[in-house]
Amino acid sequence: MKLITILLSLLISTTALAGHHEEGEGGLHLKPRQATSVLNVTSVDMGSDKTTITASGKMGEYGKVYVTYNMSYAADGVSGAVEGVGRGVVDAETVMTGRFTGVWRREGSTVTMHNTVNMNDGSQNFDVITFDARGDTLTHKVFILK
Repeated sequence: MKLITILLSLLISTTALAGHHEEGEGGLHLKPRQATSVLNVTSVDMGSDKTTITASGKMGEYGKVYVTYNMSYAADGVSGAVEGVGRGVVDAETVMTGRFTGVWRREGSTVTMHNTVNMNDGSQNFDVITFDARGDTLTHKVFILK
């Protein structure tokens, strides 16, 4: 099941990017759920099998967000699968939780992740996250799937 989700994420990301760059084609056009957010990276733990990145920051309708990305490596060493969880504290009584799976690719010092996210309220997102290793930030774009 995890492999199917990863392949679906890759297919959606490829289609979304094609639609974004070539407006004349019938590509997938996703509506943003909220404004782009920038999160601060709080740790990066690199291992021989995976890298774990944690981050936090304000994220639109999800409030103060804490997120963990577990990135496993493909054979090429510059791409692979990612899975993880995020929690957003909206107010004193509301906490949102999202679990995600997807794919990642590194180009130079920049890692881009494409994730399908299932939220605890039943909504689903397609997230595009860009990790700038030199700036210790994650730029997070959230699009509506459901």
